[in-house]
Amino acid sequence: MDKPSKDGASKDAWYSGIGSIDVHYSSGPANHFFYLLSEGSGTKTINGVSYDSPTSDGLPVTGIGRAKAEKIWFRALTTKFTSTTNYAGARTGTLAATGELYGTDSAEYKAVQDAWAGINVGTRPGGGGGTAYESTTDVAIPDAGAAVTSAISVTGRTGNAPSNLRVTVDIVHTWSGDLVVDLLAPDGTVYPLRSRTGGSADNIQETYTVNASSETANGTWLLRVQDQARYDTGYISGWSLTFP
Repeated sequence: MDKPSKDGASKDAWYSGIGSIDVHYSSGPANHFFYLLSEGSGTKTINGVSYDSPTSDGLPVTGIGRAKAEKIWFRALTTKFTSTTNYAGARTGTLAATGELYGTDSAEYKAVQDAWAGINVGTRPGGGGGTAYESTTDVAIPDAGAAVTSAISVTGRTGNAPSNLRVTVDIVHTWSGDLVVDLLAPDGTVYPLRSRTGGSADNIQETYTVNASSETANGTWLLRVQDQARYDTGYISGWSLTFP
C-alpha cells in the first residue's frame, strides 16, 4: 500500500482517466491514501523491509497511526459514502468524518487533507497542493507517424516555473514502449519524460517532476508524443501541469 504500482498495474495517485481502468487497479490511490494517513511518507524500515512512500506533490505527510485512520475510514464508509462516491467525494466524506471525530482544527484533520493531496486529490491547508492547469482534449497518436502535441496555456503567474513542476500524463495506447513523450516549454526547450520504455504494457498514467526553473512560467506548454513503431495505436486523453 506504500506504493501500489509495485504490483505492475495499480496506480499510486488519482488522474483524470483513472475511471477507465479495472476497479482493482483504480483503487490503488485509496490504498495509498490510507497508508500515508496511517504511516506517513518518507523512508522507514519495518521488519527489515525498507519503505519510501512517494507523494504526488512532493511534500511530506505525517501519519496518525492505523487505529485513528481505521476509525476515520470506517465512519466515512458507513455514514458518508454512497455507491457513486468518487475520489473527490471520498475526500469530502473522510474530512467530514474526521471533523466529527477529532474536530476540524485538529492534527488529524490536517493529516487527512495532506494524505489526499499526497495522491493528487485536493490541496493541502493554505493551498499547499499547488495550482493545476489541465487539458482534457483527446489527441490521436498516429501509428509510427509524426509527433503530435497537446497544449496548455499558463497565464497569471509571475517569474519562472518551479524546480518541481509536476507533469501528469494520461495516454491511452497499447504497447506503451512504442512512445516517446516530451514536455516542451514555451521557449521550445525540450524536457524528456519517457523514451521507448514500458515494453508491452498498455497506457501511460504517470506524474513526472521537472526542474523548469529556467523557464518563464507563463506561456503555452506542450506535451509532445510520438509513436515510433508499428501496429499499436492510441491517443492523449489528457494531461496537466501543477505549480506548487
